[in-house]
Amino acid sequence: MNDREYLLELLASMQRDLMPSLMRMHESDDLRMLDSVMLQVLDRGGAPTVKELAALVGRSVSRTSRIVDGLVRRGLAERQEDEADRRVRRIRISEEGVAVLRRIREIRIDGQLALWEQFTEEERGVVLHSMEIYAKAARRIRDETDPPV
Repeated sequence: MNDREYLLELLASMQRDLMPSLMRMHESDDLRMLDSVMLQVLDRGGAPTVKELAALVGRSVSRTSRIVDGLVRRGLAERQEDEADRRVRRIRISEEGVAVLRRIREIRIDGQLALWEQFTEEERGVVLHSMEIYAKAARRIRDETDPPV
């Protein structure tokens, strides 16, 4: 088994071990993955059009529009007229959408902190260093692949 395969096995194992308890804690905010991704993109700030949002999440405009419709119906996102062009509608995350993302993050962080408590002091240093490297890589991916809005 190479390092990549081993990493994938470890990540899958962690998800299997942690996700059931996290889901029980989080049952009131039942979001599909793509809903969550779109809210995460909207939470970055700005107010993309449906077309711009579709480009950011790599989905068709029609699929993205249907998902945005659902988010708006649930009160998690809002459509606004563009100030420069009244024909254009921009999408923003709503206060409720921000609150849902906050709850999701808190639950995930609680799960990660439960893991943290299992580490020795030496292991914590290794994990912190590793997480810094992961965070930098995530920013590079975002900067290299996300189209500007």
